[in-house]
Amino acid sequence: MNNAKLETKHQHQTSPLQAILLFVNQTLAKFFQRSEEYYLYVILRHPSVAKVLMHSENGSYFLPYVHVNKSVDFEDFVAIKSEIEAKLGFAVNILYYASSDYDESRRRANYIYVLEPDTSIQEVKEGDWIDLETLRNISLRIPEHLAVIETYLTELESGHVPELRPPWARVGWLKSATQWIDEQLLELNYQRLSPVECIKSWGISCVLRVNTTGGKIYLKESSTLPLFCNEPVVTTELGNLFPTHIPNVLSIDTGRHWMLLSDFGEPIGRDAPIKLQKDIYKLLAQIQIKSVQYIDNLLSTGCLDRRLDWLATQIDILFNDEIALSQLRADEIKQLQNSAPYLKDLCSQLASYNIPQTLIHGDLHLGNVAAYKDSYLIFDWTDSCISHPFFDMIGLFFSRKKKPNLSAIKVLQEEYLAQWTAYEPMSRLQEAWTLAKCLSALHHAVTYQHIIACLEPRAKHELSNAVPAFLRELIKCTTERVEKL
Repeated sequence: MNNAKLETKHQHQTSPLQAILLFVNQTLAKFFQRSEEYYLYVILRHPSVAKVLMHSENGSYFLPYVHVNKSVDFEDFVAIKSEIEAKLGFAVNILYYASSDYDESRRRANYIYVLEPDTSIQEVKEGDWIDLETLRNISLRIPEHLAVIETYLTELESGHVPELRPPWARVGWLKSATQWIDEQLLELNYQRLSPVECIKSWGISCVLRVNTTGGKIYLKESSTLPLFCNEPVVTTELGNLFPTHIPNVLSIDTGRHWMLLSDFGEPIGRDAPIKLQKDIYKLLAQIQIKSVQYIDNLLSTGCLDRRLDWLATQIDILFNDEIALSQLRADEIKQLQNSAPYLKDLCSQLASYNIPQTLIHGDLHLGNVAAYKDSYLIFDWTDSCISHPFFDMIGLFFSRKKKPNLSAIKVLQEEYLAQWTAYEPMSRLQEAWTLAKCLSALHHAVTYQHIIACLEPRAKHELSNAVPAFLRELIKCTTERVEKL
C-alpha cells in the first residue's frame, strides 16, 4: 500500500469518541436550526381611488402581512386565502401573486399577493391609504417591495393592464366565472353547497372548485398559448372516445375556454406503488394505440400537429432564441447549435420505425392521473397533441429524483413497450426508445420555450428552469449517443 493510500486510510479512521462528538454536533445543529418562516404580504386596493393600504411603525411603512411558521406553497391559494382572511377579518379574492422570493440564509420566504377589491374593504380601520406620489416619498421597511407596489399603482393610475396577464388574474373574472357556474348548475339541477373557491392559479391555468348536491364540481380555464390545445373541446372529444378514463365534461364555454368537470377523485401522486404505475403506463399506451384511428378527428377538434417533421423545423429556431438560451453557458449553446444537423437526422431515424405518431398527453406524470370508481382518469390535457407516443415518457427518461430506482424504471419501460409489439419487435422498440429520449427532451424544451414567451414578466419564474433543464438533458443525451457511435 503506497503512502497516499495509507494517508487516506488514516484520515477515514474515526475513534469512537470522535464519532460520538460528531453525532452530538449534528443533532444539536439540527435541533437549533432555524425553522422556515413565511411572510404573506398583500396589496389591497382602495375601492374608488388609486391607493393601496399600508401600515407604519416608527416612521417606516410596510404592506399588511401574515406571519406563518409552517411550510406554505405560494400556489396554494386555499391555504393562503384562509391565512389572509383570518388576519384581515373579511373575505378576499386573490388575483395573483406579484412576487415571491426565498432567503436561504434566513430560511425566510416573502410572498406578495394582489387582492381584488371587495365591498368589505370598507371594514378596514387600521393603516393608511398610499398613492403613487406618496409612495415615492416615504421610507419602506422592506425597500425591495417598492418596485412591486410602484408597478401596481402605476397600473391603477394608467388603467393599463399588461396584455399577457391571464383573464383569471383580472378584476371581475371570479364573479363572471361564479355566475356561469351557477347557471350551469341550474341546468344540471344541482344546488351549490359552498362558496366557489380557487384551488389552483398560476400563469397558464386556473381551477375553481365548488361543492354541490352532485358532488364536487370544477371549473378550469387554461391559457390560449400557441402550443396549447383547445382543452375544453379536446377533453370533451377524448371523453367521448375513452369515457372510463377521461374526466366527465359537464359543460363548456368555447369562447372563454371554460369547462365544467364533474368530480374525478384525487391525484394518485408521484410516489404510487410500481404495480399501480404499471397499470397506468399500460393504459396510456392502449389509449395512444386506439387513438391512431382518430388522428384526423383529434386534429380537427383542436389537437396540434407536432409530429417529427414539424419538430425538426423547430430546432434552429430554438437554438437561436437568445431568451430561451439565456441560462446556458456559451459552450453549452455552441454544443447545441453544432448538434442541430444530428438532431434533424435523429427525427428522420425515429420516424422510420413502424411506430405510429399519435395522441400524446404532453405533461404526463402521476399528479395528472386520478383513481376514481375502480378506474384511472387522466386529466390536464392542455399540452396534448399528435406526436411520437414515446415523448410522454419524460417521467421515465428524466427522473426527478437524485437517486432514481433504475430497476423500477426498467419494469415500467418494459410494460409500456410491450403494448407496442404489434408494430415492432421488442429489440426495435428498445432502439426507438433510445432515440426518443433525446427528442423527447427537445420536444418539451420547445413546449416551454413557447409557454414562457407568453407569460407576463412576474410569472416567468414559475417555469424559468424548464427550458435549460430540458436542453441540458438534450446535451447529455446527444453526447452519450455520439460517444457510442
